[in-house]
Amino acid sequence: MAAFSSLSWRWLLLAALLYAGLVAWYAWPLPLAVSSAFVGEPGGDANQYLWNAWNFQRQVALGHDPMRTPLLLYPPGSSLWLHTYTPVLGVLNLAVRQPYQAINLGLLLSFVISGVGAAWLAGRWVRQPLLCVLVGFAFAFSPYKLAHWPEHYHLLLTAAVPFFVAAYLAAWGFEAGRWPHLRNAWALAVATGLLLLTLLSDYYTTAGLLYFAGGYAAWWRLQLGAISWRRWQPWVVLVAVLALGHFASRGLALLGADDFGGLYWGGDLGTYLVPPLHSRWLGTAASRAFWHQPRLPVQASPENVAFLGYLVPGLVLASLVARARRPAQPGALPPLPTVLRPWPALGLLFVLLTIPELRWAGHDLLRLPTSLVHFVPFFNNIRCPTRLVMMAALLLPLLAALGLDQWLASRAAVWRWSVPLLLLAGVFVEYQIESYPLVRAADVPRAYRLAGQQPGAVLFALPLGLGDGGRQVGVFSPAQLRYQTQHGKALRGAYLSRLSAATFATFAHEPVLRTLLLAQRHPDSLALVPGPTPAELAAFGRRYGQPVFVVEPHYYQAPAHQLLRQWLLPRGYREQVVADSAGCFALLLPALGPAVQ
Repeated sequence: MAAFSSLSWRWLLLAALLYAGLVAWYAWPLPLAVSSAFVGEPGGDANQYLWNAWNFQRQVALGHDPMRTPLLLYPPGSSLWLHTYTPVLGVLNLAVRQPYQAINLGLLLSFVISGVGAAWLAGRWVRQPLLCVLVGFAFAFSPYKLAHWPEHYHLLLTAAVPFFVAAYLAAWGFEAGRWPHLRNAWALAVATGLLLLTLLSDYYTTAGLLYFAGGYAAWWRLQLGAISWRRWQPWVVLVAVLALGHFASRGLALLGADDFGGLYWGGDLGTYLVPPLHSRWLGTAASRAFWHQPRLPVQASPENVAFLGYLVPGLVLASLVARARRPAQPGALPPLPTVLRPWPALGLLFVLLTIPELRWAGHDLLRLPTSLVHFVPFFNNIRCPTRLVMMAALLLPLLAALGLDQWLASRAAVWRWSVPLLLLAGVFVEYQIESYPLVRAADVPRAYRLAGQQPGAVLFALPLGLGDGGRQVGVFSPAQLRYQTQHGKALRGAYLSRLSAATFATFAHEPVLRTLLLAQRHPDSLALVPGPTPAELAAFGRRYGQPVFVVEPHYYQAPAHQLLRQWLLPRGYREQVVADSAGCFALLLPALGPAVQ
């Protein structure tokens, strides 16, 4: 480690302690409840990560395949290979055997290792330790990651990124006009292992690493650093490429090519300049109005957050201007180290990847060549391109730190320490957010706890539904995944990534479920559509045994609830009303179950 980075182990340890303290600061009061709470909204996506860790450990304990579950889409169950499954957190739960602790410990380790790794990487070129710590902080706690924390834990699992970059640069040799040649087989093995580890955490981060590797190699092969922008010819080529990219992208769309929503979810230039919606000290009425304006395709969403602060981008621009000066001119900086020469172009690449359609405050201006990626099979699985800003949050702070480090090299010691300290404090202010909500184990409604005490392997909840984040039949709240960790019963519905059209069709056309879905959404149409026959109701009973039904307060006494009464009470079921802080739940219980208390 010391041979690669100038940052000593003492500074790395200090940085680790600082980053651990920052995790506690941002998530407070979560450190007081790591065994019974996590950051998130009660019905938000964060519920699935608790379920992921719980299901992984449960499957291994039973001797079953941990990449599959029998408890969703019952009775066939489902493979989890295409789900946002975060098996890294599942493996951690094998050790701690407590899913709340597993996800909280996993995120703590990811934040700390991400920051330490970025600081260590920066130490290869940056000599001022506080500037290295700044790079680690800006990467580990970027506004993008902080905005996604209450929803998308897989996007926070970036611990391998700085180490992959270091291993990749050590593995290959690069020369202008040539593709890379292998220089260190061991480093290549490490880079490959880190890439696979990242793939088990998040495929968006994996895509970022692949774009980095390909872009870095292409920069050398195409000799992009030799382009003289003082001549007119490169500008003509640039305009031609932009025009071709725009019209090619528009043409593909007119021909019916599917971009998988990549352009819809693409970023906006304004989101680089406007603080995130929940910024604690930079948020204003104007910034909140920006995030809620109707022209934004996705309003008030973390998927649009690309803010990097003002200090870091400002320093990057200043350092690039200073490097463009002639050596004899005042304020000139020396050229970038050879290994970092592609860094500015890669930073620009990742910014352009997040904005496939150049957009300002919701106004579409120009389709960039990067929009063509979203029409290419496999590559168009990156449906939320703004998530690639994660790589810019590593590259740009390192460039800023290096430029400032070189400028401070000839200054007095008081400058070399006070300026980085002030900068670190300034970025800390820029990256502050409002307090996160917590989801607690005690918040699981009592009705679901009581349902878990009843016989039978299956539970149906109203509302019922099936979703994968892109499409939905009925209503399936991710909170149902958290409830399942308490009651342990199988569910017919699911909230899983990448479900097939056949799965949705099978669910929606099952006779009993079809009628319940209609009663949920269009109860006035029930008289126009025949309900399930006695034979279909009997087949439903044989398929699911004696399931427990839980009717949530919003559907209590609603038409779907009335249908369940009509079908189940004559078959020996009994109904129990359970009052909770959220309202009245109804339990429809098989005749053989114990009375609920």
